[in-house]
Amino acid sequence: MKNPNGPSIEEKEYMIEQLRDLEEEQSSKMFKDQYLGDWKMTAPIRPRIVCLCGSTRFYEEFQKANFIETMNGNIVLTIGFYPHAQFSKKDHGEDVGITREQKIFLDELHKRKIDLADEILVINIGGYYGESTASEIAYAQAINRRIRWVEPDKAFKRP
Repeated sequence: MKNPNGPSIEEKEYMIEQLRDLEEEQSSKMFKDQYLGDWKMTAPIRPRIVCLCGSTRFYEEFQKANFIETMNGNIVLTIGFYPHAQFSKKDHGEDVGITREQKIFLDELHKRKIDLADEILVINIGGYYGESTASEIAYAQAINRRIRWVEPDKAFKRP
């Protein structure tokens, strides 16, 4: 007999879990072959969306993660400005054309990217990540996003 009030919370959670499993299964099925030189690639039906998070001082690591995730068939959302990569001595690159207000805006903009993502990948080289990244990790946890780490053995271990 059907519940006149609709499914219970437990039933809804179960249905959501089943849908996620089905989406994951369908994502792994390949529908179209593509070629890059001699390297054969296949694209999933709905690629996973990964948002890169971490300190802007790790410019090279961001580029490497972007490449790897893209070549694995994921859509990559990342930062658009690398003030620490320019060896700025001021906090968050304020000496390379960004104000404190702009920094706050960019931090919030990055959280909107996390909203769009299925998961985040934390670039935590040597276990390091700053306050902005800590805030992004907490936000991702609060909205139930999967969290992966470039260095998983150093996850949540800020020096």
